[in-house]
Amino acid sequence: MKFSKFFSHLQEAPWYRAFLNPVINQIGTSGKLLDIGTGSGKMIQILATEKEKECTGVDTNKDMLAEAKIKLQNINAELVEIMPNVELPFKDNHFDYVTICSVLFHMEKKDIDNMMNDSLRLLNNGGKIVILTPTGDGNIMKLSKHFFSVKNRGIYVWYHSTKHRAKLWTEENYIAEYAKRLHLKYKREVVMKGFAQLDIIEK
Repeated sequence: MKFSKFFSHLQEAPWYRAFLNPVINQIGTSGKLLDIGTGSGKMIQILATEKEKECTGVDTNKDMLAEAKIKLQNINAELVEIMPNVELPFKDNHFDYVTICSVLFHMEKKDIDNMMNDSLRLLNNGGKIVILTPTGDGNIMKLSKHFFSVKNRGIYVWYHSTKHRAKLWTEENYIAEYAKRLHLKYKREVVMKGFAQLDIIEK
């Protein structure tokens, strides 16, 4: 099985909805939304159907976008393939929300800065950037206490595969430092029983 198909299947589990819910709760019902690193499209599938958002998803991975296209059949959402570390092909101040989920903690600092700067360029005044990242905190016992079920077995793969880089990301508190440098309004929330965090920047 291709990783893209495996990942798309993983996103259908209850634990993954619990992971995304803190982001979904930050999004209002009006305005345009850009999801950077949309993968197989679960975030914009939820937002387009449950909140009737006008959503655009971008990703560098053709296979992921192919899975997203299947997931988004008959849903009003746009998918755009992009090149790594290239300015996104949209007009300034075009979106009211930018969501970035499980992306930045894999990237080099200079590339994070570039993506954040581009996100700010695309964001309307009064808009919001919502970043979701695993924390790497906790342990298997705590994970099982809150999420154990047959349907959630994929959470253990997710936890082990992200734990190391997620811990480094959490310790560095990089988005807080970025917001401080640019004098931006910033808030951080620990969510998903401590297994994930939101970094929220308002323009």
